[in-house]
Amino acid sequence: MDSTENILENVELSREKRKQKHEHIVDANCSNKVSKKKKKKKKVEPVELVRGKRFSREEDETVKEAVLSYIDKHELGEEGLNMVLKCKKYPQVRNCWKEIGAVLPWRPCESVYYRAHILFERDENRKWTEEECDLVLKFYEKYGPDWRTLGDALGKHRFHVKDAWRRLNVANKKRGKWSQDEYQSLFDLVNMDLRMKAFEERKSKHGMLRDNICWTAISKQMGTRANPVCCMKWYDSLTSPLVAEGKWADVDDYRLLIALDDVDACCMENVDWDSLLEHRPGDVCRRRWNQMVKHLGEQQNGSFAEHVEVLMKRYCPDVLEAREAYYSKPIVD
Repeated sequence: MDSTENILENVELSREKRKQKHEHIVDANCSNKVSKKKKKKKKVEPVELVRGKRFSREEDETVKEAVLSYIDKHELGEEGLNMVLKCKKYPQVRNCWKEIGAVLPWRPCESVYYRAHILFERDENRKWTEEECDLVLKFYEKYGPDWRTLGDALGKHRFHVKDAWRRLNVANKKRGKWSQDEYQSLFDLVNMDLRMKAFEERKSKHGMLRDNICWTAISKQMGTRANPVCCMKWYDSLTSPLVAEGKWADVDDYRLLIALDDVDACCMENVDWDSLLEHRPGDVCRRRWNQMVKHLGEQQNGSFAEHVEVLMKRYCPDVLEAREAYYSKPIVD
């Protein structure tokens, strides 16, 4: 295998060639669009397709046989497999996957295409070497997630390269109990992200992560926890379960702390919880307060006023305005 430096050098050349080719294609497409007339689309009866379900062994064998059969039928020779897998580079086989995908009519053609790549490019008997693992980390630091280019250089499928990076990334992170410094760091980074959201469009693309928070960037900044762990910690532990019950809103955390800071009480008994927030009952406000204090660690032994001070630092009440501005915007698809 080539040294890490040689592979990175080859990757640089490959990326440059792809960039030039892409620019050429874009120019050609722009000129073609001007001259082409609109064609009427034929009506196609909708077919119920199987999506998101693992391919069976029988389907795998069918896909492999269909690919090899196509190569023989069109007499593509020894380079046939490479031509079919990289069909965009070869005009004569550019539409090959319509014919190959027809063997599994219940699967989207694109799914058959990706499955074939995995079947023919994976190497189950060969483990990742220490040098390859080191290269994956160095490559990501320099170029980001351009897994296709690195996969071509290593002779592996890009999905396998991406999975390797994920495993290495998680392996280098801490596990177990969070420190108070980590909690504070997570709050600081999320608050910064939420402030920036106030100036962006509210998109529904990543609706499952309801605030569209960039957990990959936050994990990278923290350096100690993987991005799924940061996400789960925020929503499973630091965000109140009362939100899912419809009894609380994320922005109510900020309103609660601002109100408690204004009261300037010495203990919980001195707080009139029923009049603390106009739109929330006192028992709900108190339940949320107890949930917040739960994650203060050793600082739980402090006074009520000290708890308010620590949590005010974590939640940063000035984020309230940014979050309200973000939620007031219409959702853009």
